[in-house]
Amino acid sequence: MNSLKIVIPIFVAITIVVIIFNLTQNEIIEERVPKIENPSEIENILDKIRIDKLDNDSSDKPYIPNERKWIQSGPFKIDRDEYVLGEKIFINIEELDKTTKGQMVFYKQINNTHSFTYEEIPFDGSKPQQNYYLGINLDKFRNICTVDKLIGDWQVIFSGTNYENLEFKIIKQIIPGMEEKFEPVC
Repeated sequence: MNSLKIVIPIFVAITIVVIIFNLTQNEIIEERVPKIENPSEIENILDKIRIDKLDNDSSDKPYIPNERKWIQSGPFKIDRDEYVLGEKIFINIEELDKTTKGQMVFYKQINNTHSFTYEEIPFDGSKPQQNYYLGINLDKFRNICTVDKLIGDWQVIFSGTNYENLEFKIIKQIIPGMEEKFEPVC
């Protein structure tokens, strides 16, 4: 009988703790999941995607992504040698030596006297390997005002290593639906 007096309050306390825990977890999950306030907003986005697809399919030169053609320098790979405006560059690093550190420098030569560095991405073989996506876009803070500055031959330089540079090209074609992102910004 004495043990029953001890067990019942413990059972009640555990039940209350479990209920409170479940309620707080539900609140946390609700905070993390974005609520759709306006379903018509989603419908508008879907309509734009449908229109862009129809425009692409009916254009003289429809956008069809090139097959991945991995080009490699040591443990570094990028997924293509040619990109259109709006495509992201996928960078894969495989089995980088633990002592290797440096930066991937995305670099564009404009002419014999002018060039610019678009992005520098650090790498460190002592840390877990990562893959990256890099979008090449207009940016008024970098003084990249028009697509003319993006189009042409690019290089990825692996500073801090002896790996060969990777070369790729950006051509003057825009992924349908992304035309607004490539309007002049300066």
